[in-house]
Amino acid sequence: MLDSSSSGAVLPEQFGKYALLGHLATGGMAEVWLARQLGLEGFEKIVVIKRARPELTDPATIHFLLDEARLVATLEHPNIAQVHEIGVVNGAYFFVMEYVPGADLRRLIQTSLARSRPVPLGDAMYIVSHVCTALHYAHEKRDLDGRPLQLVHRDVSPSNVLISHDGAIKVCDFGIAKASNRRAEATQAGVLKGKFSYMSPEQCQSHPIDRRSDVFSIGILLYELTTLSQLFRAHSEYALLQSIIESPIPPPSARVLGYPRELEAIVMKALAKSPNDRYQTAQEMQVDLETFAREHKLAMSSISVAKLMGSLFDRRSDARIRAQRPVSESGATPSARHASAFIAAGSIPSAADLAGAATSVLGAQGSAVASRQTQPSVSSRLSQVAPRPPTASLWLVGAAIAGVAAIGVTVAERLVASAGDRSGSAALGIAAERIASTFDAAASGAHLRGDGIATTPVLRAAIATDAATIADLAKTEMLVGANKGEALEIFQFHGDKPVSLLRIPSSAPPLPALKGRETKLRIDGRDATVFASAPIIGYEAKLGGGLVISAPVDLSAIRRFVEENAVDASLVGLGNPLVLAGTGAAATGAATLRIPVPSRGEWNAAGAMLVATPRAVASLSWAGPARYAFGGFAGLLVLGFVVVRVRRPRS
Repeated sequence: MLDSSSSGAVLPEQFGKYALLGHLATGGMAEVWLARQLGLEGFEKIVVIKRARPELTDPATIHFLLDEARLVATLEHPNIAQVHEIGVVNGAYFFVMEYVPGADLRRLIQTSLARSRPVPLGDAMYIVSHVCTALHYAHEKRDLDGRPLQLVHRDVSPSNVLISHDGAIKVCDFGIAKASNRRAEATQAGVLKGKFSYMSPEQCQSHPIDRRSDVFSIGILLYELTTLSQLFRAHSEYALLQSIIESPIPPPSARVLGYPRELEAIVMKALAKSPNDRYQTAQEMQVDLETFAREHKLAMSSISVAKLMGSLFDRRSDARIRAQRPVSESGATPSARHASAFIAAGSIPSAADLAGAATSVLGAQGSAVASRQTQPSVSSRLSQVAPRPPTASLWLVGAAIAGVAAIGVTVAERLVASAGDRSGSAALGIAAERIASTFDAAASGAHLRGDGIATTPVLRAAIATDAATIADLAKTEMLVGANKGEALEIFQFHGDKPVSLLRIPSSAPPLPALKGRETKLRIDGRDATVFASAPIIGYEAKLGGGLVISAPVDLSAIRRFVEENAVDASLVGLGNPLVLAGTGAAATGAATLRIPVPSRGEWNAAGAMLVATPRAVASLSWAGPARYAFGGFAGLLVLGFVVVRVRRPRS
């Protein structure tokens, strides 16, 4: 038997002709399992089984599930996850879907932020273009008699866009899709279904919708994939819907420095509030995206997307191992989470750019030194043409030339050292920016995860209950789960008095009872932890609660960059110092730099400073010997001048 306590169901390992490997997820209407289809002569295929939840056996639920299966089975397109079979085992209706090994777009964005690897524009264009292809095919679909189905997906969101390790793009979950031939109505009048953050304004207002509603949702995907920030966010569902309906859309260039103007025009047209002002079909948007990619010479291919997936995720060839991992691991995002902060490529110079600039400075100074070193030979050639001065004067002129050469070498050495200091200061300034972006991204990611859990209807309804009820829901409904290194705690507030209802893991130390949307940072020597809270608005106005998530901040990339440019460095002004390089005990002196760390977004900590001792820049190796040689030569010439002057009267 497979233990699926997290879903509230236990199924036999053998389900008809399928061998169940593990439980993947449980939704409001159905359960999703990973299975192996066995056949003759060692035939084997990994599939996904979606079956109605055991407690939902009413005819309406069964019709709704089978209606979804029938609808998706008619959609035969390489960018739509396929349905292979519809069946019933022991009275349980189910359908078998294509298994896509990889990750959904939500995990791709979160992991890109966690690893500070922005999604290349070419890959973003490829993903969204294939989403447009899939949805245009669905919008144009006709029944066997040639009548348009007028299908609208209505739930186009990052979690419903699957990306395989081989670079294939698949749109899935047509469970609430609107179509003219559906036997069961997907949505009752006045009831909103789908993810609020990805709805069109007309869908938020329960107005009649068509394919242009999906185009608006595609625009949100393109916005978030190219800015790595969530477009619509609010403290409550009502405020979120109001923002989508009434608030102006912030242009992507307001969030990403150097965002292409042509791409921004495509995004803003797809996100027009009025359906008449948007792209009228997903194909029109796809054409503009491909034109933009072609004009900017962006590589759009499944090979590039496959390389991106390989750099972000570990590919597991054994589906059983992947499926039998706890859901909190297999379906979770990376431990260090990030959301709205994103630095555009080119907005901050790279270390290679700084090195190139330093090389240019050194090259210019080297030319100047070489020019000074050639002066004696030029002067000697001129002296051969000009009338010869008295013998004593030659010694003095030679001494002056040697002295000037020694001074020139000294000036060149100091210029090189000054350029090195400026390069080190610039690099540490970049480090301060990256520190701010890392903390902001960690806080934003924690808030994004907390908001997703806190707005769950089940949790909002249960917040007015007790700890036992919350713990039972967490166990049976997969309500919450902590990723590796994370901890979370749910509080119930009686006025200003917090009461802890659930802590995951239970062995974790108590988290601070933050109210509303707060962010705190705790530093322990060489580690940093971000605490982010999200309000839980109960359906009973008099009683509410809050969710607090603690997540470790991944500082490995920051430390590598800082150690390349500083002997000792630490972050101060946030309580305990955070050691980033060496022992962190930067000596106070002329060489120590104190660089303010900017506060932005979710992370706001005024007074934070990066205190660092830059690494010494290699000086001109030949400068010291050359300076002493020219100086000694000048001294000998002066001595010769004195000897000549003394001996002249005697001769």
